[in-house]
Amino acid sequence: MTRYLRLLRIFFRTELQYELEYRLNLLLEIVQTIVVTATSVGAILVLFSYTTVLNGWDLGAMLVLLGCFYLVQGFGELVLQPSFEKFMEHVRLGTLDFALLKPVSAQFLVTLRNFQVVQLAQMGLGAIVVVVGLSRIPSIGLAEAIGFPIALLSGFGLIYALLLALSTFAFWFVRVDNLMALYWSFMDAGRFPVDVYPGWLRVTLSSAVPIGIAVTVPAQVIAGRLDPVGLVLLILGTIAAFMLASWFWRLGLRSYTGASA
Repeated sequence: MTRYLRLLRIFFRTELQYELEYRLNLLLEIVQTIVVTATSVGAILVLFSYTTVLNGWDLGAMLVLLGCFYLVQGFGELVLQPSFEKFMEHVRLGTLDFALLKPVSAQFLVTLRNFQVVQLAQMGLGAIVVVVGLSRIPSIGLAEAIGFPIALLSGFGLIYALLLALSTFAFWFVRVDNLMALYWSFMDAGRFPVDVYPGWLRVTLSSAVPIGIAVTVPAQVIAGRLDPVGLVLLILGTIAAFMLASWFWRLGLRSYTGASA
């Protein structure tokens, strides 16, 4: 484990050094992230100026949910999106051999290798929005305080498993950019609780594209709207999804042929 953490630190430092070579661009992207986040928060505040509850969600819980959305989206764009895009490029060009020959887990190396450091700003702003939302929730018990980060990490795991499974299709179909684009198009739906959507979309956001679970469930936990059984099921579901996606990835890897084949 220590070895992999050290590798992640090296990968991150390398990407950070690259980003710092273009400081103005980095600054402009951070400003853009701040504007987008502020606009979303403003929209929530305007909405709740006309009502106190939206389908059972008050302002505090909605802000927590919005913050969770930016944390989950930020995590995806920080490391998963750039890493999986590079992975699919390696498959297309037949250059994945370089990763497969390294004395570390190939899955780890190709799925957590690249970073978009600027997305840390989005995650940081998401954390601030979560804190502001928590300050508006009257009381938070010990169970909710412990369950919240567990549910959030489970959400990260679900997103990782989904993207790993989708990108694995590249071993057979080479170009699966449309599948990844479809996922990112669904991502914006996570800005609102999954239970405010129509039935068919609710099912989609909770199963086929689990962004609804990844974002909504942590907010439900901290607001006391999810019992311990639901949290346990989320954890077990995340573990199962990760194991299944990893198995599928290894299955796809058997079909890979490098440029020298």
